[in-house]
Amino acid sequence: MKKFPLLLLTILAVFSFSACSSTSANDSSTKSSSLQEAKIKQSESQSISRSQFISQSESLSRQSESQSIAESQSESKSIAESSHNKSVSISKANQASEEASSQAAAAVAEQNKQDSQTTTASDPNSRTVYVVDNGTTKVYWYNEYAIHPKPTNPVISMTEGEALARGLYHSKTE
Repeated sequence: MKKFPLLLLTILAVFSFSACSSTSANDSSTKSSSLQEAKIKQSESQSISRSQFISQSESLSRQSESQSIAESQSESKSIAESSHNKSVSISKANQASEEASSQAAAAVAEQNKQDSQTTTASDPNSRTVYVVDNGTTKVYWYNEYAIHPKPTNPVISMTEGEALARGLYHSKTE
């Protein structure tokens, strides 16, 4: 019978030990599940903060893009305005030069008309003509400003009668 209480005591010890270990196992499983939940919550909060950071950086990126687009549009507008102003000033300068050249052409025509009227009224052979290269060319002009291209050698003047006697003829371009 001495064995019986010993056996009972051993069984009780095993039960109490298993009960303690099961509560500690339950405690440890509870602790591990709460640790896992805490880790999950922490990772969720980190992902939320990351997404907030990403959305903030995307917002800043969009703002900088819209600002650079606005700047480039204002630059292109100012370039267009300046090119328009330049084209307007160029067209005004072209008009002024066209007016000046038309006035010069009118003056040359008037002078030619006066020269022809004065010489035709008098003797046609006494009309003054101009010859390029010291008179060595075969062509003469009534107006020395009508000689084209501009002569590099000296231009001499003589009467039309002298030019005809030398075998010269009137320029076809005058």
